[in-house]
Amino acid sequence: MASFGQPRPEDNQSVVNRMQKKYWKTKQVFIKATGKKEDEHVVASDAELDAKLEVFHSIQETCTELLKIVEKYQLRLNGSASMGSTSCGLKLTRG
Repeated sequence: MASFGQPRPEDNQSVVNRMQKKYWKTKQVFIKATGKKEDEHVVASDAELDAKLEVFHSIQETCTELLKIVEKYQLRLNGSASMGSTSCGLKLTRG
């Protein structure tokens, strides 16, 4: 799990990939069983949807990476802030 209780995209992606593969296999079996040809408009629509899904997953992956970077940056800021307050406290007690 990523921070803030959100599931990681990798977890969801494997489920989505499995469902997509099962869908396409089932679709191919159905087409062969019924002896029908694929409608060219359906094929074009599927290709368009696949392209949009690919862009979406790319954006989702990029956002996840950016979130990780921001979290690391926040941790470093918090760490340096606490170090700064500790050294300041030491100066005050010695003086």
